[in-house]
Amino acid sequence: MSIESLEHIMRNRLRMVLRHTWFVAVIATLVVIGAAWAAFYVTTESEHLRIAATPADAKFVQALSEQLAQGRRNLHLKSLAVAGSQEAADAIRDGKADLAILPSPTDDTLKAPVVAILRQNVMALIVPAPASGKKGKKSAKIEKIDQLAGRRVGIVSGNEASPDLLRRVLDHYGVPAGKVKVSEIEPKNLAEAIKNKEVDVLFVAGPATGAAISDTVKAASRNAEAPSFIAIDQADGIAKRNPAFDSIDIDAGTFGGTPPTPDDSLKSLSFAEYLVARKSVSDSTIASLARTIYSSRQALAAAMRGEIKIEAPSTDKDADVVAHPGALAYLNDSQQSFFDRYGDDIFYGMLLFPIVGSALAGLAGYLRRDTRTRRLRLLQRVLDLVRKAHAAQTLEALEQLQVEADNLVIAIVHQGEREEFDETVRMSFAFALDQLRFAIAGRRTAILDRAGDDRAGDGAEGATAKPPGAKAPDQAAAA
Repeated sequence: MSIESLEHIMRNRLRMVLRHTWFVAVIATLVVIGAAWAAFYVTTESEHLRIAATPADAKFVQALSEQLAQGRRNLHLKSLAVAGSQEAADAIRDGKADLAILPSPTDDTLKAPVVAILRQNVMALIVPAPASGKKGKKSAKIEKIDQLAGRRVGIVSGNEASPDLLRRVLDHYGVPAGKVKVSEIEPKNLAEAIKNKEVDVLFVAGPATGAAISDTVKAASRNAEAPSFIAIDQADGIAKRNPAFDSIDIDAGTFGGTPPTPDDSLKSLSFAEYLVARKSVSDSTIASLARTIYSSRQALAAAMRGEIKIEAPSTDKDADVVAHPGALAYLNDSQQSFFDRYGDDIFYGMLLFPIVGSALAGLAGYLRRDTRTRRLRLLQRVLDLVRKAHAAQTLEALEQLQVEADNLVIAIVHQGEREEFDETVRMSFAFALDQLRFAIAGRRTAILDRAGDDRAGDGAEGATAKPPGAKAPDQAAAA
């Protein structure tokens, strides 16, 4: 099939459809309604967000998922287990996760916007209580960070403590990392490591009232004697040099225990734990998530006592962290509903719909007029042939008219197949073709009759005519 034939077929099909203006209007209305419903369905259908979280944060993900389910929001979380915060940062940067729970010092090059601040973590350098039970004997030996050179520091695993955090503190105090023996100890092995004197100091980080620090303090207490703590007395300077940290004074007894720990106010560093999202996640989705988080912050805190204290990030333009536009919309009460977001489009669409409808109606009318014009032209050609048939003088002229009539019948049949003539049009063509057929037949008979009369007249004239010089019968007899 050639391109011209295909174009011809498509044009004819379009004309057939547009012949019924009311049908086109109904279809167009249904299309507009269907498009509006499809847009509403797409914007309100259930979404699944992948969240990268360490085992320590898995409980929070579960609690948040339950709050989403209770609110019957069409938003679901799918947990992506990662070993540590750096792996979580890599997952969201590489597009493997949509959300991630990250401490502020993790990967400074990461620019993921913040949805919420889940808690504030603090650092604790804990010196285990001496086995002898003589208070202060061992703590007097390690009271400052610059005394950690040549010491053994055990980093408690399963919390926010990491070699990188410890190195940042040591570098600020000028303690060479190579002179500090660092090892990682699982929480269940703490008591044994302390008993065997495998470590001199324990390093742990997490919520000040969380289980990580409290359990470490308990493990470091011996013979009813509480451990001692090494203050990060230059916390203000570190915080000024690195915006990821903040200086904090930990009140006496914050870590719990008996006797309460610390026994006096303790200077240390704190850093935030963020829930961040990829920039590509839609603002409306993050706004729905933020609404659930902030409206159920008490329930989330109750589900994880001492571990979660949700705060909103700063909405100032010069803030150290960038809030996600979706969370910002919720916090500023500028969250838009479906009709807020698409109301203008629907309004202008309703304004354009009559124009489009009028254009379709005009096109349909034009095509109808074009079709009527072609029908009239065919009918006029038939009538013209009728006149020519009446005026034909020879059989050759009639034969030529018959050929034209045959071609015209073929054209009428093809036109009828494309446009589906109604009964009135078919009767008009049938009547005109009958007239043409009768005209050709009648004219042919008349020409043949005239030709016969001419031949008969010529024979009679030849029989009565006398040749020159011939004599009359009487004269011939006399002679």
